[in-house]
Amino acid sequence: MLIGVDVGGTNTDSVLIDPTKIGLESHGVLAWNKMVTSVEVSDSIEKGISKLFEECKDVNKKDVASVTIGTTHFINAVVEQDRARLDRVAVLRLCGPYSRHVYPFSDFPPGLTSVIRGYIGYLNGGFHVDGNEIQPVSEKEVLEHVRKAKDLGITSFAVIGIFSHMKPEHEDFVRDIILKEIPSAKVSVSHRVSGIGFLERENATILNASILHFAEKIISSFANAIKRLGLSCPVFLTQNDGTVLSAAEALSLPIRTFSSGATNSMRGASFLANTHGKSAIVLDVGGTTTDVGLLLSTGFPRQSSSYSIVGGVKMNFSMPHVESIGLGGGSLVRGEGEEMTIGPDSTGSEIVKRALVFGGSEVTATDCSVAADQQLGGDLVIGNALAVKDKFSAEYLASFKKRTKIMMEKVIDRMKTSSDDIMVLAVGGGSFIVPEHLDGASEVIRPPFHSVANAIGAAMGKVSAEIGEIKHLAPGTTTKEQVLKELEEKVVSQIMEKGALEGTIETVFVSTDAVPYVPNTYEFVIKIVADVDYSKVQKFTFEAKDFESGTKDIVKKSLFEETETKIPEDVDFTTYKPTINKQREWLLNETDVEFISIGAYILGCGGGGNPYSYMLEVKNYLREGDTIKVIDLEDAHKYVAAEGSVVAVCYAGSPTVSHEQLLGDALIEAYEIMAKYTNKKPELLFPIEIGGGNGLCAFQISTSSRLNLPVVDCDTMGRAYPTHWQTTPVVYTPEGQSFYAPMVFSNGNGNSVIMSSSRSDLLLEKVMRASLAELGSKVGTVNPPMTIKDVEEKTIHGSLSLAWRIGRAVKIARQKAEIDKLPQRILESVNNSGKYLFAGKIIDVERKLFKGHAWGEVVIQETEEPRRKMTIPFKNENIYCKVSNADGTAEEIVCSVPDLIAVVDASTGDAVGTSDYRYGLLVFVLGIAPSNKWTDTEKGIRIGGPAGFDLDFEYKPISKYEKPLSVIGEYAV
Repeated sequence: MLIGVDVGGTNTDSVLIDPTKIGLESHGVLAWNKMVTSVEVSDSIEKGISKLFEECKDVNKKDVASVTIGTTHFINAVVEQDRARLDRVAVLRLCGPYSRHVYPFSDFPPGLTSVIRGYIGYLNGGFHVDGNEIQPVSEKEVLEHVRKAKDLGITSFAVIGIFSHMKPEHEDFVRDIILKEIPSAKVSVSHRVSGIGFLERENATILNASILHFAEKIISSFANAIKRLGLSCPVFLTQNDGTVLSAAEALSLPIRTFSSGATNSMRGASFLANTHGKSAIVLDVGGTTTDVGLLLSTGFPRQSSSYSIVGGVKMNFSMPHVESIGLGGGSLVRGEGEEMTIGPDSTGSEIVKRALVFGGSEVTATDCSVAADQQLGGDLVIGNALAVKDKFSAEYLASFKKRTKIMMEKVIDRMKTSSDDIMVLAVGGGSFIVPEHLDGASEVIRPPFHSVANAIGAAMGKVSAEIGEIKHLAPGTTTKEQVLKELEEKVVSQIMEKGALEGTIETVFVSTDAVPYVPNTYEFVIKIVADVDYSKVQKFTFEAKDFESGTKDIVKKSLFEETETKIPEDVDFTTYKPTINKQREWLLNETDVEFISIGAYILGCGGGGNPYSYMLEVKNYLREGDTIKVIDLEDAHKYVAAEGSVVAVCYAGSPTVSHEQLLGDALIEAYEIMAKYTNKKPELLFPIEIGGGNGLCAFQISTSSRLNLPVVDCDTMGRAYPTHWQTTPVVYTPEGQSFYAPMVFSNGNGNSVIMSSSRSDLLLEKVMRASLAELGSKVGTVNPPMTIKDVEEKTIHGSLSLAWRIGRAVKIARQKAEIDKLPQRILESVNNSGKYLFAGKIIDVERKLFKGHAWGEVVIQETEEPRRKMTIPFKNENIYCKVSNADGTAEEIVCSVPDLIAVVDASTGDAVGTSDYRYGLLVFVLGIAPSNKWTDTEKGIRIGGPAGFDLDFEYKPISKYEKPLSVIGEYAV
């Protein structure tokens, strides 16, 4: 026998299942119940399960093989920022010289930071992507930090090392030292929490560490409740992906249970409707919202993109991809005909007082559904059905049904990955409002026991195991196939240890991706699932502790001063004005940096790297009181001696490494070497490319606490290009000469290279790319000093202003809830020197690696007729786009480089990088005219246009370029 329990904030659902009767009409469900969740959550579990046995007196408790519980308590502790349930955490980073300017908690909500942040230590350690140590770990250094945290009374630790998911040795070494020094400590090591993405993995590890004590209390209370009921079976908890964790596993990884509620409902729907081998949309209808997700053919929910946000914290383990709409059984219905609205406001739990069928005076979706069912002679009975008999006209109920149908059809279409009709499963207590027929649905099924699908999903959970490694495969040695086989053996061994039933193991995900710019290096990921072997699971019982009721002792001490949590003041982005001083210097603040970050990623044309970590670092400098200045090119002569010495800066290397090895002092080191080599101290800075993260890189070293140099409002691309030689200085350098020498690049760990001369910029690029693998695959680059005259003639002016204006337009559209007008607002911000090209849903993505660059193409299809398709090939950045009919005929190239092609998330206005293209994402595509520095000459079009990508078609501009209005020029006093 199996028991499933889903503990929600309002209700606790319980179900008893006989797995030998799954094939029957009852699906093996012997009993089920719903009850209000009590303050002591274990009481609800105990009462719910007791009631199951009261209804099934012939069931022997010894026959119960497992109790599986889904709970929202851990995620609620984070969302509610509850000091009584969250511990202060000591964060130990094994990072060597890297990541120190993007410190832990940089992107946490201030209130949560004040509750959790206890101590931060930066230690030697970590690994490069090739597996070599950045620096060895020092036991003496570790002990110093552990003892400082111990003196503060902190006993919860988060340990994070660079590339630790690939090489966990350093993290394990530090964990052992902590436990030797503080045997009662709770230690969360990041390689057990999630995969690549340092900042997001660290965030998840910190949250996991903060709830370890609380998790021990809650999980022990679950186990003790089960014990008091006379059950001797093991306890499992459901996790985010729809599989289960043993209670012992959940004690160390409670964060994996954060989003189990939505997952349980979808897994339960899959089981009840027997969808295995087929995809289906699940509508989980509650009192206030309908949660919509896609069940894959594996029977598991489609996961969200590579990161998720919980309680305002960005993390890199995937959650179920669920979209919610404000439509539920308690949704309030207003107006009539075409003016009718349903929700998003709802009676919620007060439906039993406010709805007509319960004697109230407000019209809800439940009232209308009951009345509509009566009209058809149905048997839907909720409350007093007579209260709505003849209450509404036929026209009114027709409008209600039409509006409900449209709302559900729209969200179903957004969740689908193809235009084909798909099965729709309606579950949840409010599923009676779902129409019997929906456009886009092959059939609408309301399975039996639909109101407790969540508890059933918990009871029928499977076990899973996942492995992810980055491997360097030297030519002529191990093959990818051999590595996959070795990893498969490892992951199968793992799942068998978790109690998998032999013969039921299936692979649900396999990925083998080459790491850009890192030769012969691949990232492997394998995930498998299996049924539980209940003859083995008795070994998963654990000795639960008894905890006294009441609040825990709260650790008040912290390395950081306790400050009053200030809620940031709302900025009216429409009326916002940047600060320009009397010297015509633009003094950046956090709002400006956000604008530039959003705009820079859109200008990145899919490449340039996500600016997120760059933005956090720059914001940190500003929060610490630093000043960052931007100046107009026309004022640059005031800051230089003689002809001037102005340098362009950037980072070069693998996006994979950028995501894991956060920035250090590579640019500072390269800058100092350049100054020494040329005997000429650079006086001004600017980014080599405005697109992506590099658009913000100059701010990192220009700040008043570092070089204290102004940044010039210009760049050399006006976008992002995949190569160093695709820049405007090369366009305006005579044939046969090299512009980019001397060049200095450094890895920020004591290794630097000077390229003193080169016959061509193309050859220089090849040498730099070849050196990257030996330098950790990420370097900071300082380009040769330019005179003021060179900067005026060979760069693109107003690039930072352009990014700022695009970002401002996006933020205004969000603030005004004008998401549907995002394309229009962005084009207005570039002086309408662009074109709205397409909108639709990503239906296919293909990637491969060639000479270090990520090549591929993305296919987007319109969501409505005629359902044309747009295909966009890319080489790190988007190259061109062609539109065709739905059947692939009548192809036409509508935009190409050097025009900027931006793919933008239709729901947020954020750029979608080529590495973030994924199935089902709704996007729109804009073409933006490039600077005339690219189009005025044949050489510019040859380098930056189709020929620069070895394509044989003619460039046709989409619009006339309009120079961006300088922010300083507009707002200077």
